[in-house]
Amino acid sequence: MAHIFGPVPSRRLGRSLGVDLVPPKTCTYDCLYCEVGPTTHLTLKRRAYRVEEILRELKGYLEHPSQPLDFITLTGSGEPTLNLGLNEVIGAVKALTGVKVAVLTNGSLLYREEVRREIRGADVILPSLDAGREETFRRLNRPHPRLSLALLVSGLKALRREFSGAVWLEVMLLKGLNDGEEELTALRDLLRQISPDLVQLNTAVRPVADSQAQALDLAEMEAIAGFLGPGVEVVAQPPAERALPGEITDEEVLQMVARRPMTARDLALALGKPLKQVDRILGHLVSHGRLAREVHQGQDFYRSFPAFRSKEMNLHI
Repeated sequence: MAHIFGPVPSRRLGRSLGVDLVPPKTCTYDCLYCEVGPTTHLTLKRRAYRVEEILRELKGYLEHPSQPLDFITLTGSGEPTLNLGLNEVIGAVKALTGVKVAVLTNGSLLYREEVRREIRGADVILPSLDAGREETFRRLNRPHPRLSLALLVSGLKALRREFSGAVWLEVMLLKGLNDGEEELTALRDLLRQISPDLVQLNTAVRPVADSQAQALDLAEMEAIAGFLGPGVEVVAQPPAERALPGEITDEEVLQMVARRPMTARDLALALGKPLKQVDRILGHLVSHGRLAREVHQGQDFYRSFPAFRSKEMNLHI
């Protein structure tokens, strides 16, 4: 499927079915830490990206789901709120199933009233705020020139006032970029103004778009959580799950890594299969030139080659 992926075990949302709403790397940011790679279409223009196809795939999957779901997550290989069909997709999910809807967004367009109106049907919104100062925002998130930290924060505050569901705010922490006392103090002040239900701290645990994005260790993350105050947690790894019966195919693995790099353990959890079985498939795909393997922080990550990603996702403006 071109638009639906998973279910995958999410560190934040449990077992989540992903819905990719935008073409690859169509985004309002070009973040240093993006695991999908550098942005190729930096834009603020919203379009109706393949809405009918997305709804058709969703309906087909939900008629015969492969396993129970905790969330259906509207996300993307870019910024999902750029899709003008956002409200329509949320409404369709609500009509088809009782599974909760989450929207994973960088929050950059929430200053627009129409975006907040379209997104309010979700159960949980997970925006991002990675900086407390404009200089850091521009260095780390590399936003569209017309965006600013003040605009982002104004949208987050408005969302918090108007949205009746849960707001879980993610902060991506990177060594030497936004982990200093001055930056964290400014960030803490903004978090208090926004007052989300939960603040979740993350770091660069997967391969990133730019080598400047370096991860913090767990002790550093926990110290920062304590500094930022109550309601702040370090995002944990997903729990182990029982393996499901049956074999996996090359195509299943290739589809899973078409959007973001994954370890063998990530894939075993996502597919509900024994790690040995996944390792065997990965070795086969790498040896036949269908997957690339790269080492990041001492772990092997697997990603598909660009030609396969373009073919599988098949999303166009």
